[in-house]
Amino acid sequence: MSLYVAIGFIAAFLLPFSVSLVGAIGGVMLVNILRTRLMLKKMGISMKGLFGSLRSSDMSPSTYGYNPIKYYCMSCGNEHKEITCPKCGSKIKRVGY
Repeated sequence: MSLYVAIGFIAAFLLPFSVSLVGAIGGVMLVNILRTRLMLKKMGISMKGLFGSLRSSDMSPSTYGYNPIKYYCMSCGNEHKEITCPKCGSKIKRVGY
């Protein structure tokens, strides 16, 4: 918090009003960007990994800790996502990961 106040005071005392307003807003945005990058780096996530490529072929489900739910037929054990099992026609299924 004191960093934001310091940026505001420095911009207000050294620059004219319109320039200090833009400078203070720019300084606050820069500090927020740097803080976000630092926190993501500590968590082991890169900015390139978040925003690098949004094509679905480049992103595997396990890349971001997402594992899709798998449904298994209780009668025959077939994995499927339909309401009824395409192999035996049973509607009873269990959830697995």
